[in-house]
Amino acid sequence: MKLKQAINIGLVQITEPISHHVNLPYSLGLLQSYVEAHAEENQYHFLDPVFLREPLEPLVERLGTADLVGFSTYVWNMQYSLALAQALKQRWPELVIVFGGPQVPDQAESFLRTHDFIDLCCHGEGERTFLGLLGAYARGESWSELAGVSWLEAGVFETRAKAPRLKELDQLPSPYLSGYFEPLLARHPEFNWTIPWETNRGCPFSCTFCDWGSAVQSKLYRFDMKRLRQEIQWMASHQIEVVYCCDSNFGILPRDLEIAQELAVSKKSSGYPSKIYTQMTKNQSERAFQAQQILFDAGLHLSSTLSLQSVSEQTLTAIRRDNISLDVYRELLQRFVEAGIPAYTDFLIGLPGETFESFVAGIDTLLNQGQHQEIRFWNVYLLPNAEMSAPTYRERYGIQTLMQHYVSPISPVQVPIAGVHEQLEIVIETDTMPRADWARMRALAWLTQIVYYGKLLQPALLLVQALSGLSHQQILLRLMQPSAETPLLSQLFAFLSQRAQEMLAGQSEFVAGPDLRTGVMIWYPTQSFVLTQLLHAPYLGEIYLEAQTLLVGLLLEHDLSLPEGLLEEALWLSLALFRTYDSRHQDFQLQQRYNLWELYQGILKGQQLRLRSGQWRLIRRPDSQGRWQVQTQEVMGV
Repeated sequence: MKLKQAINIGLVQITEPISHHVNLPYSLGLLQSYVEAHAEENQYHFLDPVFLREPLEPLVERLGTADLVGFSTYVWNMQYSLALAQALKQRWPELVIVFGGPQVPDQAESFLRTHDFIDLCCHGEGERTFLGLLGAYARGESWSELAGVSWLEAGVFETRAKAPRLKELDQLPSPYLSGYFEPLLARHPEFNWTIPWETNRGCPFSCTFCDWGSAVQSKLYRFDMKRLRQEIQWMASHQIEVVYCCDSNFGILPRDLEIAQELAVSKKSSGYPSKIYTQMTKNQSERAFQAQQILFDAGLHLSSTLSLQSVSEQTLTAIRRDNISLDVYRELLQRFVEAGIPAYTDFLIGLPGETFESFVAGIDTLLNQGQHQEIRFWNVYLLPNAEMSAPTYRERYGIQTLMQHYVSPISPVQVPIAGVHEQLEIVIETDTMPRADWARMRALAWLTQIVYYGKLLQPALLLVQALSGLSHQQILLRLMQPSAETPLLSQLFAFLSQRAQEMLAGQSEFVAGPDLRTGVMIWYPTQSFVLTQLLHAPYLGEIYLEAQTLLVGLLLEHDLSLPEGLLEEALWLSLALFRTYDSRHQDFQLQQRYNLWELYQGILKGQQLRLRSGQWRLIRRPDSQGRWQVQTQEVMGV
């Protein structure tokens, strides 16, 4: 059979928009590098990759020279990819449109019938499948002998099972080492680049909200260490600032310590990469800690991730995380605190089995375990190939969703290119969580991020809890209650409740507001928007007076008390520390009758210290290296 000659191939992967950085289209590099290394014929010609959002018309003309265009899709590019594919098909009906990536449903019949301009869907690992379909296209053959594809044949749905996973990953040429990205870097010297990086593929866990395990299944397969060292050298020679490690469980393998050390050596010798983001492994406390410590000590990351998601046993069973040890998380958190390594905990809003009461109790548990650095609350979004998206799973747990516009945080507010809004399917109700409770959970999460982790009131709340016996849960729930005596705090929670209701109406979780440096309108996370507004509010001091009224009332209600003047001093300490986020208030001096700073720092470090009275002078000023420090002078202590 005669082969078609000089086949032109277009590849599209619109990368995630990240403030001040641009992602390299890694998937396209893998596909093209594999084809060029393994194709028996040399008739394939690849057009320049498409990775930035542009008006559709020029792209349609540019890609019109292609015979086949492949799209790599995920949540941040699916709608734009569909719009571009449809425009291409309308303009060039003979053009073959291929869709792959995690956003393509494994059960693709409805997807293909809805988007009849797509000729072929690919499932699973894409490199060998893509090479196979190019060969079939070149020979004029049908797709019927290919593994991992779906299509419509004269209106009849056809699908083929996924190919077995590739075990020898070094059959995949590195797009970094193959030279694939060199022309792209040369054309765009103005960009600061973020690069995705794999050291292995696979995930031993099967969390129902995640498509990682379903996409790559359980067993881990590794890229060779020699290749990884060479890729780290490539990062250094190309001055790559940010690396996003795509491993599902960094630290799970013994050699991950060696990889962390190689990155640290590169950072020390060349300054690059500047930062690396990793997903830390579960159930491997010692190795996970050591790997994160190496990266932290090298300045390669600012904080580590503890992906807890929930502490409810009912929820953990429902999402298949009951095989992940909560004891390991407690141990890891304690070790990070003792070592002075910042670590935040991921917590999801809207999981099956969760109730408002269990959600509040979960926050209380984390605070009691010493998570004073940060809880990052995330909405639950359904991904097409995650178990949670399956109709049977939705029915079992009463999952209700709505579609929400996707925007990237801290990105400019602008009319979407080609009028295309990306969309996310957000969970807003389950059989244990009515919508009203979801809204309360969402508002409470923001409130916790503002008053506690945003440091608006953290020193005072932490000291009151430690010294009075009130629980964190009691304090947070009282902050949610409107009161005529605390109008500003009541207005704050009313705003958060309104934002939750707006999300239930389909609006984004982000708020448009001016960048204080440039004046450009950007998308703020709701908690960041509120904190920014409060920091520059003329009534900021009144917030602390209201907090005093609220806490005094709560103490009296539970027949509890604090030493005279302690609450006021804790609140003024909180105000002084919060104001330091404003460059106009970097330094301060405070006179205190209790060793509150010592106590506060001790609690943050997991230490048990004794309250003492006397006289202390707190002075915040830069040290010899220009780093701002709070220094204490004990004038008289008891």
